[in-house]
Amino acid sequence: MSSRNHPHRVHAQTGFTLIEVVLAFSLLALGLAASMQIATGALRQAKHAHEFTEVSLYAQSLLDTTGVGERLEEGSQSGQFGERYHWQLDVRPYEVQTDTPLDPALSPVTLMRLDLTVSWERGRNTYEAHFSTLRALVPDTQGG
Repeated sequence: MSSRNHPHRVHAQTGFTLIEVVLAFSLLALGLAASMQIATGALRQAKHAHEFTEVSLYAQSLLDTTGVGERLEEGSQSGQFGERYHWQLDVRPYEVQTDTPLDPALSPVTLMRLDLTVSWERGRNTYEAHFSTLRALVPDTQGG
């Protein structure tokens, strides 16, 4: 076959059209934007977890040392951990809920409930964490 028999022969073109290139870049941009959203969310969650871990350690330390070296008394206290975290501690007697009344003479201990609230700010938001524990007190036999 000679080229004279097929005068209108079209040569096949290779490569991408402009529309295909624009579409490919658009899909790439959407994928990168989604990846950035996921990474930003993960960083935010990691920061929140770090803050809560720090608050938990401060709270555990305060609850562990409250009433050590001095008699635990009913009331409220407040303060700060560093410059960022504010705390409020409430100490109240704890009554055991039972169907039968307990004879105080038979109970060798008094239970006190310690409720600790720690708050801090991040941006425009205020966060709080609550911690509670019970402390057993031996009755004061010295009368004061």
